[in-house]
Order: sequence, then C-alpha cells, then structure tokens
Amino acid sequence: MNIYPIQSSFTSGILSPRFWSRSDLPQYRTGLKDSDNMIVTRHGPMESRNGTQFFESLGDNYARPFPFQLIPNSVTGEAFSAIATEDGRLIVSGASGTLFQEDLTNTSFNLGLGGWASVFTSGSSSVSWSSGSALLTPESIAPNGDLAGVSQQVTVDAGTENEDRTISFVSSMVSGFTSSDMTISIGTTLGGNDIFEQTFETDTGQTTYNPNGSLTFFVTFSCVNNDVIGYLPPGYSTPYGTRALSSVTSSLTTSGAVEFTHPWDDNDIRTIQTEMAPNEFSMYFLCQDKAPQKLNYDLDTNTWSFGAVVFTGESPLWVTGNYPTALTFFQGRSWWAGVQSSPQTFWASKSNDESTLANELEDLTIGTEANDGLEFSLSKSGRIRWMEGGGNLVIGTNAGEFLVNGSQGLITPDDIFVAQQSAEGGEAVNSIQVGSMIMFISGDGRKLLATRYQEDQNQWRADEISFTAENLTQGKKIISIAYARNPEAIIWCLLDDGSLIGCTYDPATGVMGWHKHSIANVLGISVSERSGFSVLSLTVQRIINGATVTYLEELGTDYMDSYTSIETSSVNVSIPHLAGKEVVVKINDAQHPNITLDSNGDGSLNYFDSKAVIGLEMPISITTLEPDYGSQAGTSMGFAKRNNKISARVYQSAVPLINGRREKVRYPETPMGFRQPDLTGDVTVNNLGYNDGSITITQSLPYKLTITGLFSKMAQNTI
Repeated sequence: MNIYPIQSSFTSGILSPRFWSRSDLPQYRTGLKDSDNMIVTRHGPMESRNGTQFFESLGDNYARPFPFQLIPNSVTGEAFSAIATEDGRLIVSGASGTLFQEDLTNTSFNLGLGGWASVFTSGSSSVSWSSGSALLTPESIAPNGDLAGVSQQVTVDAGTENEDRTISFVSSMVSGFTSSDMTISIGTTLGGNDIFEQTFETDTGQTTYNPNGSLTFFVTFSCVNNDVIGYLPPGYSTPYGTRALSSVTSSLTTSGAVEFTHPWDDNDIRTIQTEMAPNEFSMYFLCQDKAPQKLNYDLDTNTWSFGAVVFTGESPLWVTGNYPTALTFFQGRSWWAGVQSSPQTFWASKSNDESTLANELEDLTIGTEANDGLEFSLSKSGRIRWMEGGGNLVIGTNAGEFLVNGSQGLITPDDIFVAQQSAEGGEAVNSIQVGSMIMFISGDGRKLLATRYQEDQNQWRADEISFTAENLTQGKKIISIAYARNPEAIIWCLLDDGSLIGCTYDPATGVMGWHKHSIANVLGISVSERSGFSVLSLTVQRIINGATVTYLEELGTDYMDSYTSIETSSVNVSIPHLAGKEVVVKINDAQHPNITLDSNGDGSLNYFDSKAVIGLEMPISITTLEPDYGSQAGTSMGFAKRNNKISARVYQSAVPLINGRREKVRYPETPMGFRQPDLTGDVTVNNLGYNDGSITITQSLPYKLTITGLFSKMAQNTI
C-alpha cells in the first residue's frame, strides 16, 4: 500500500532514542533522529548554521572567551571578548576581531577640550567652557540660525594614515526646550568636510572615518539653531539649544591586541565564573584559588585596566584557596558566595545610588543601617554554586534553589529572609537569564534546568529543558552555557569533550528543539550583542600540520568553518592558519574546486577575480524519524518502505542531496564561473529503494540550506 508521509516542522529537534517509538507524542511529528550543523528555527524550518570566521591564533594554549558587553546605547556600544589563555595572557578582542588602540600623535585630543578653538561664531552665537565641556550656543534670532562650534587640528602617525579610526563624544542640552543637532565635520582644511560629515540627534555619538591618506586634518563639532526664528521663551536669557560637548576621544581600529597578565592557571580558567557590573564597564572574574579580578574600561580615556579587586571590609575568610566563586548584582549591591570554608554563606556590599555605584560595589563593610553591607547563611545544608539577580535574587546550591527577599521587597541587614523553592541542585557554572527564567546546569552536569515562577503554586519551580535530547549529554557534562537572543533564541551548551550543542527555546511558540554541531575541539564559548544581533565567539582547538593550535573564531556570515576573506589579483594565495588542509574556495561567491594548501599555507587557484572566501568544509545533515502512519490493522513501524518519491521544500537554498542523490545543479542559463541561483521551491528525487522510511538530507556545498518541509510517496511492505 502507498503512504504519503509529511513533515512540515522540525521544532522538536533531535529526539533521544528513548523517543524513537513514541509516535503517540506530538514531538515525534516534529522531531529528528539526528542532525549536524543545522539549527532549529522558531518558524519551524531547519537551517544551516553560519560558519566560523577565523580572527587570530592563540598559540597552543588552552583558552576561554568571556563576553564583555558595553551598554548598547552608550557612546561606544561595543562588544568585546576577554580571552584568558593558559600562558597567562588576558586578551581583549573587539567586535569582529578588532581592537581599539590610540594612534594620535597630538595626545591633547584625548585629554579634554581645553585646546580646541572656537569657530563659526557670529552675532550672539558663542562658545564657552564649563567643567571641561565646551558650551555651543548658536544664535536663536538670526535667519536659519548661526553656527557655534569648536575645532582641533589632528595629526596621525604616517604608518596609519589610511586606517579606520573612531571618534566618540557626549553632548547634552544646557538650556532651551528643544535639542539642536550636533554635527561632526572632518576635513583637510578648517571647516572642510571633504573627509567626513555626520549629524547626530542623540546625546551620545560615535563615528568611524578614514583620513584617506591625510596625516593632518581638522575635526570640527558644531550646532545650529533651527527652531522657531526670533522666539525666546519667557524667563530665558540664553538662546535656544545650547549644547555641552564633552568626553571626546579618538581611537584606531586595528588587529593588534590589548593584553594583560593574569594570575590563573589552566584549572582556574576552566572554573572561572564572570559577571558584568551594572554600569556595564567592568567585568569581575572569580575562582576559588585566586583573589577576584576586574577588567575595566574607562570611557573618558578609552583605556583598559586589569587587576585584583581592591575591597573594603571583605570577610577575613577570603584568602588564597578560599575566595568567592559566584557573584551577581541586585538592588544596587554586589552579592558574593561560594567560599569553600563557608559554603552556605553569602555577602552583600553596601547599597548605593548611581553616583557612587563603582565604589560601593566593592565596599562590603557590615553594619546595621539599611544601606550597610550584610552577611547571611542558608539554614539548609548545601554549597552555593551560582546566583542570579534580575527581578528576584535566586541562589542555587548543589542541593536546591532559594529565593532571597525582604518583607517589603527591599533586602537590608535587618530585613532578609530565604525560602527554598526547589530541590534540583546545580553545578558551579554561570547561570543565564532567559526572559523571566533562570537557566542552570544540574549537579551531575548532564541536564539543562530552568527555574521560573509558577503563579498557581506561588513559588519558583525548576524544570528540565534537556529531557527530550538526553542522549546528547550521555557520558558528558555541560561546562558552559550562553544565550543568543537574535535572530533565533538559542541556548548554546559546551560539553566537556569539546562538542557543541544548542537548544532553540521559545516558550511563547512552544519551540524546544535541540541540535548538535561538529566544529572541532571547542574550548570556550561566549555570546555578545552587536548591532541588534547575537554573535557566538569560540576558542577552537584544531590540528594544523600535525600540531595542536588554538584559534579565536566566531559565527560569521559564510558557510564554511575557520574561513577568511581575501582580496588579491593573484591566483597564488596564502592562508597560514589552514596550512596543510584541503580547503573550500569561493570566488565572488561562485564555488571554485577545492585546493590543498602546503605546509606554509600557500596554494594556487585555477583563476581569481577580486575576492575569495577560503575555509574548511562544514558538513550539513538531518535525518528524520521513521514515519508511522497506522491504520485499523496496526502500525507502519518496523516494515520496509520503498521511497518512490521524496520532495524537500527549500527556501533560498542551494540544492541539497536527498538520501545521497541530488537533482541537477546547473542549468544552461547560468554561465560558468557564476553561482547557481538560490532555489525556493521543491527538490525531488525518485525511485530511491527500500529503507525504514527515514529521509537524510545532506549538503556539502558552501551555501545556506533552509528546509521548510519534507514530503514523500512510499510503498510499504505488509509482510
């Protein structure tokens, strides 16, 4: 008899073999037997993950990245990775593998506005200085508004005149009801804008420009009053739109590294927990054997610093081998725990207002006043493993999860109580906040758990998220988790064998699908937010020329691993970080035959045309479960099925293989040397023989694959 299986969604992802006979469950209809390098999407399709882009070699060291996320709406809005290596280096890597370093020879640029000259003033327009800021006051009654501005001549090093550089600044209203826009102009002459000009409406700004070979040029900030001409509000003696300009800094975007020396050994790096301070300019590092360390970014000077935290009033228990291992921030305090000799105790800093935030977070002086520091111990046995402060302060131990609160909601030294919420117990791994849930790792390291508030029970409850794919962690442990919010809501989990798995999780749509990814030996992961998207950074161990090396890579925009882009007019290429490897090559997005690089990373192409992307093949595959279309006679499971026809519905994809076969991939209208256009529609193969009815889709081409559904016509044996 003929059967017509259909799979229109893959939102359950990989299902454990324990579910392979559970066709009675809804997850069976949307699940998979296996997948590789494909992610579950919230809309239902399976989609190939982005490949990893190579940024820099870290030698043969164990290395782990930590996300340093500046305030998205701040002057810089940058995301960095702080990479700790086993040879004692802490490397600050910037967005897209770049770093900020000063390059200006006139250092006064970064030392304030005192040396800036007034320009473009006329009539009642004026420039004055107050508390290190330049006050730009354009005339309010002149036609179109006269300009008020400041300018400085800038000189750069001859070796970097063509490098991109960034200027950041802060401006704010001093008087007037409406804001006058701030304009930055960069030119080779005073008042010229032949290099760059941009207008900002916000109170903070940042722009990147290139002097185009000029060693000396001028930077000018100005504003003009374009409000109601001739109108001065009652009670105001100053014109509309007076602006204060301050915190002007400049930096060069380079591939160099900002490096510090850290005190941790290999084992320390593996167990470190980190937390960003509420001001989003400091990251704290904690491990049991070493004193807490802090990486700090100074916005005003555009400089980094790193070293041991200088506490006031810390516990005498905090000594070598007995330091806190867990940290969070809640209600204007820092909260510390995980001290080995006092495993149930936590400490909190003084509370503070925003003006003293940085200082008070490191003052743990205990007192009785409401804003004093405090010390408290759980009444139940257990070792504190993690803490999370969001809407609530939740503490996780190896024996359970606890809610910390005050009678009026505010926790003070004399008003604090702790209530156990669940008894799952967790591992000493950084927890993450996912919406209103807190996710953490179980004590055995195999389960991903989510604790959330249950209104009907008036308490928090911990549920297992990983039970449908428990096979993925069998014999392994989760050692790190990171949450990527956009474009897909994915919880990335790094396992102790160096493999990477992910869970696309969206409770609002009922999506909970696991997927796995073969990259190499992944040592560490972190997620940062850049331009509205979540970027996964990885430290990856690869075997190159028979030697083990560690690379910093991140999920990029192409579909090969450890890839790099080059621009050259020669057919001879050099990719040292992939020396000795067979590599995938695309020329202007058209696939070139694979080549093998020599021991130096050199190779020769058949042809070249301006731009190439070169990297390692990223194999892609999914395998469906055996279809079960039962009848009154029973089930279809266990019977051989002949695949007369299988169709894969794809969206903007290269043509994949279906059970090892591919439709023709080149049509006469596509010239040689050009990529076959993406397909949106059905890919069909016929007469594939007998199997259990499962379908395997694979892709070896370095292009995106999105599968929206699978449809087949099968003839089923009945004996």
